[in-house]
Amino acid sequence: MHEDGGPRLLTDRYLLQDRLGSGGMGTVWRATDHLLRRTVAVKETHLRTKGKEATRIRREARAIARVSHPNVVNVYDLVNHDDRLWLVMEIVDGPSLKEHVATAGPMDPSVVAGIGLQLLSALESVHAAGALHRDIKPGNVLLRHDGRVVLCDFGIAALDGTTGSFTTTGAVMGSFEYIAPERLSDQPVGPPSDLFSLGVTLCVLLSGRSPFARQEAVSVLHAILHKEPEIPAAAGPLRPLLEALLRKNPADRPSIAEASEMLRPLAATAPAGLGLTKRVRRFGAVPRRRLLGSAALSAAVLLATVVTAGSLVNRPDGGAGVKAAETGSPAKQSTGHGSSASAHPTRIDEVLPVPDDPDLDAPGHYWMFSDDRYMRVHISTSGYPVGDIPVTPSPLEAWDDTFKNLQGFQKKIDATLRVPGSPNEYWVFSGSQYIRIRVGASPEFDDALVAGPRPLSDWENAFGGLPDDGIDAVMRTPDDPDQYWVFAGDQYVRTKLDGEGPGGHVAHGLAKLDDWTGTFRNLPAFRQRIDAAMPVPDEPNNYWVFSGTQYMKIQVADRTYEDTVLEGPEPLRNWAAFQ
Repeated sequence: MHEDGGPRLLTDRYLLQDRLGSGGMGTVWRATDHLLRRTVAVKETHLRTKGKEATRIRREARAIARVSHPNVVNVYDLVNHDDRLWLVMEIVDGPSLKEHVATAGPMDPSVVAGIGLQLLSALESVHAAGALHRDIKPGNVLLRHDGRVVLCDFGIAALDGTTGSFTTTGAVMGSFEYIAPERLSDQPVGPPSDLFSLGVTLCVLLSGRSPFARQEAVSVLHAILHKEPEIPAAAGPLRPLLEALLRKNPADRPSIAEASEMLRPLAATAPAGLGLTKRVRRFGAVPRRRLLGSAALSAAVLLATVVTAGSLVNRPDGGAGVKAAETGSPAKQSTGHGSSASAHPTRIDEVLPVPDDPDLDAPGHYWMFSDDRYMRVHISTSGYPVGDIPVTPSPLEAWDDTFKNLQGFQKKIDATLRVPGSPNEYWVFSGSQYIRIRVGASPEFDDALVAGPRPLSDWENAFGGLPDDGIDAVMRTPDDPDQYWVFAGDQYVRTKLDGEGPGGHVAHGLAKLDDWTGTFRNLPAFRQRIDAAMPVPDEPNNYWVFSGTQYMKIQVADRTYEDTVLEGPEPLRNWAAFQ
């Protein structure tokens, strides 16, 4: 805000709103990005736009921006304004672990083990980018809406090979209770220093108290250098790991891989959503709210649905044509597969628009496929792609007149493509084959095989030099209903269809996913493979894109095809949450 109380606009793009918090390195604001129409966090640093520190921050921001990980905050932009540097980042609308412990109390060892695994995975990506965090503590770990944690506040991160542990004024960088001993003795700093800080953080989550806590700051620093840590009694099975992480000699600490191996069996019993059922504060200026783990919320809603709806027959509509009594909620379907869905992977192989949607160019209802199962879902415009609670996943064999009778198609659907001029017909691809199917209108959604199976080589002219053993995804261009991007591995083509047959010609390509300079190039998983993509309802230039166990929302401009990340990447949820 300006001194007169009015709003501040940065570079004619970012409108600052309310202040979220302040620290030694600057002030964080909630802001609106007018260009992309999204809410962001903007960090106002105390660094001027010139000088060695400004140059360092620019290098660090670029390094962190290269990290694509669900447990690391996304850095979007770095701007100069009023002779200061401003970092534009993803906003995580949730409390910090410091706030959670202060209000809900210490956490169970299994929950702490799960948090530790997430943070170790985040640090692995940060260190691989050539950066160190240098200020890992509960206050710099935020909780996403689904209960997962995200590492943030890289304002004092330092690139490998740059300066040591002290600033130009000689002050130690970071929060002193979490500082590794080698930083206090001006020894070389590296990834083990972050692991020491992580060990202190996990102790605080278990007990609410640092293992080096003392009355005076100088006594804390002395304890870090010379005293053994006071591991909390509540650590239980976590004690061996904590003792290893907090060793004085960085060479004696475990690697990220070794620490993860020690934590993995201990995190197996961690409750979904971190058990966040108590009230927590958010920056002190926002009213308290109750947080409920997303998996628990889904289970509660679906339980009520089961009671009112009963069981349904397996059909491609997944029972969506029958509403729960008087509630309008999706009915839960009995699949006869017991609890097998609990182990089902979350990655999305393909999505197929429901044919009777009134707007086929941006449908809101899809069938979503993963390995040998599928769900019918409603697609949202922001946040998580699945906008409401779907029915239980069902086996592909429920498509009893199509996939059930075809080996390969009953195990996995790779990609789909709507037949031009035939809104109820689709080409469906699996491995080196494809079929053409017809799906009847609601409420029955009867499926019928129209043609095939046929070899993928029929599409040679349309798919160009893509591998003939299978494609991964198909995504329609925003400005031409007959043009599609077709993805296979780390390659793609833009193809224009000729008509209702498997014909067409390549309009652009063969090219690498690196060509998507605003999106896929910057994200390792998406740069290697695109599993599925679908338009965002009522947003013709925007798409949900899936790769592995992550998703993101992107925007593609008409004609120029310039691509931009709007949201994410974020982790996909386990389908077991929808049971």
